Formats: sequence, C-alpha cells, structure tokens
Amino acid sequence: MANQQPVTSYYCCVPLGCQIEESIPNNALTVNNVVKVVCNNELCHEGQYMHKSCFDQWEEAVLTYLRSTGRARSWSEKQRLQNLWTKKGYDLAYKACGCKCGKGHLRKDLDWVALKNGNTTCNDDNGKKKRNRKKKNDKPVLTLNGAAPQKQAGIGVPMMRNRSSSMSSTGSGSPPGSADFTMSPTHGFGATKKPFFNDRRERHGSGNIFSRRHDYSSFNTLPRHKINSYHIKMEDEGSHGNDETRCFILSTLSASHVNRISCILCHNTMIIFDRYPLIDGTFFLSPRQHSKGCVPVKLDGRVQYLNAVCMSCLEGWNTNLRCRYCQNRWNGSDLILGSMYSYDIFAATPCCPERLKCNNCHRMVIMPDHRLQFFSDYSHSVACPNCGVIDFHFVKSLSTYNRRDRE
Repeated sequence: MANQQPVTSYYCCVPLGCQIEESIPNNALTVNNVVKVVCNNELCHEGQYMHKSCFDQWEEAVLTYLRSTGRARSWSEKQRLQNLWTKKGYDLAYKACGCKCGKGHLRKDLDWVALKNGNTTCNDDNGKKKRNRKKKNDKPVLTLNGAAPQKQAGIGVPMMRNRSSSMSSTGSGSPPGSADFTMSPTHGFGATKKPFFNDRRERHGSGNIFSRRHDYSSFNTLPRHKINSYHIKMEDEGSHGNDETRCFILSTLSASHVNRISCILCHNTMIIFDRYPLIDGTFFLSPRQHSKGCVPVKLDGRVQYLNAVCMSCLEGWNTNLRCRYCQNRWNGSDLILGSMYSYDIFAATPCCPERLKCNNCHRMVIMPDHRLQFFSDYSHSVACPNCGVIDFHFVKSLSTYNRRDRE
C-alpha cells in the first residue's frame, strides 16, 4: 500500500463563502489566522478550519440570528457572545450554523488549541499542563471592574469598563455609573487632548483603506453632558480589539471598497475610521434601501442595507423630520454615536397608528395599544392579518416624513 501523503493545506469551510479565496497552509494553523470548527455530521468532508476573518463574519451572522431568538432576545450582547458556543446559546442558534455539506451543523471547537508557530495542534494533557503551569514567584493580579489590568512598560494599566453594545435588540444599554469616565465640562475632544479610550487595541485586519482618527474635536459641538463613553461608542466589546460589530462593519465595507459613507438625510459624506467611534454619526441595518449610498449586506439568508445618519441630523441641527400624519418630530439624539444598530432606527419607535398599517391594504397590522417587546421587532417581516401579505410593514419610506433642512 502506498504511503499516504501528509496534508499540506486546508480549504476554508465558512458557509457564507470564503472572502480570501486562499487555502490555509498547514504551517499557518495559528490562533491569529485560523479558527477550528466541528460538524456534527460524521461523514462531512467540507473541512474543519476557517480563516479568522471569515469566521468573524460568519459568527456575526449567527449572533444576528441569536438576537431575535427565544430567551436570547433578553440577553445583553456580552451574554450572547459568551453563551453562543456553549450549550446554553448553541441550542438556540444551531439552525443558523448549517454546514456546506447540507446534513450537519457547525460549531466552534472550544477545545482546540493551536501552537504559536502553527504546524500542528495540541489537545493532549501535556500541552494543557504546560499552558496552566504557574511560576512559584507569581503573585495575585489586582482586577478592576472584573477586568485584569494590562501591563505596559512594567506598569499595570487598568482597562476601561466595557458597556452594552448598540447591536442589542433592545436598543438600550446600562446607564452610566460611577465607574464611567466623563469629560470635564471645561474640556472637550481636541487634537492635542489625550483620547479617553485604550489606544493599545489592535488595528483591524481588513486592510488600510480606513482612516485612523487623530482629531476628536468634531464631538465638541455636542452638549457637554453627552461627551462621554456612554453616548459615544469608544471601547471594543471583545478582547484584543476583536469586536464583532466593528469587524463586521469594516470587513463588509472593505469588501465593497467603501471608506466613506453619506448621511441618508443630508447626504453629507462621513469618513469611516478603523476604530471606535467609527463615524461622526451612527450606522444601522434596515430591510429598506433608504438611499442609493446604502451598502447591501446579506445576513441570515436575506439582504439588508447598511445605512448611516450623521451626528448633526441625529441631533436635528441639519435636518428636521416630522411625521406627515401626526406632525411629531423624529428624534435621534438618544442614539449612541460611532457604532451600529441592528435594526431600522426610524421604525423602532412608531409615533402614530399610520406607521402600524399594512403596506399593501393599508389596514392595521397591530393595534396602537399593542406594542412589540423590542425595538428590533419593528424591523422584522410579519404577515398582515387582513390581506395576508408578508412584508416589513412597519419600516416606512423616508417620504412619510416632512423634511426641513436648516442652512
């Protein structure tokens, strides 16, 4: 019998389709390059490795499914991320983890440990003992707010407190507490002012088409009580700068060669930065293409559009929107700047019964006294109880607002 040739490379098995379109060399199986997954179909031959960037994008799609599923809708974004690949979360999200083999479901291999130099993997007891061995002179490390301090030049520097992500389906985060860092009322963001975020985060690996933010003075126009890390997204939710929301946005825009985006209201162009705050405004996903500058995104098997609204329009400085039916003003000043919402921010808070009507027969889909539980529920497709048409009935066109531009 002829000797079997050793495997020298692997194919990326990401179900969404590999973005890199390159095989994974055997000597590149490192935690920085590759994630190992397992299919529950024992006869699956589609592979078990993904490029790290491909896995991040696929994982974000699974998280999007989890956000609208069962009891996970009430979890915080941090809880969803922690529970996703454990039994608690995977039992809810496995339907979004279908393998390319068509007969199984993929799951991240939490037991896989890659050697730093690649070449092989280690799951044996010796490897685990070596990883967990402590030196005799090790001393306890002081932790602040549950996070261990990072060391720089021999000095322990405490990390900033992570806060709820704007990707949450509830659209709400925890209120700022005493641990929040707030800019002094006499100071704002300036080119020479030291930013109040951790500058040691790693740069996103999607390329260099995005700008590095050096001047934060654009936020000085905000009211002073909003110049803080609660109203402006400053910190990654993930460790080492691997925030899923940020990776999703930058990888999506990088694939479309987009490094600037226009506000859908005033059409002013905003620069996209590689770190939080990503823009001087906010991103949001919608099933409706509100303008030609929206970027199409395929999530959970359907197309959505990545839209953006600038800070001036959110605050009502550039453009003032009033409902054509009830004349109530749309207000986006409470939204977090610099991040992304996973639902249509215009549909999230219906101001009158007209916005609860069917797009086909114009009869009520739900009664005004019946409010949906989450902001994101108004961006989901539902069937009209009168005509039976399934549509995103609560996501209305911007033409349903009277628009007033300010010079």
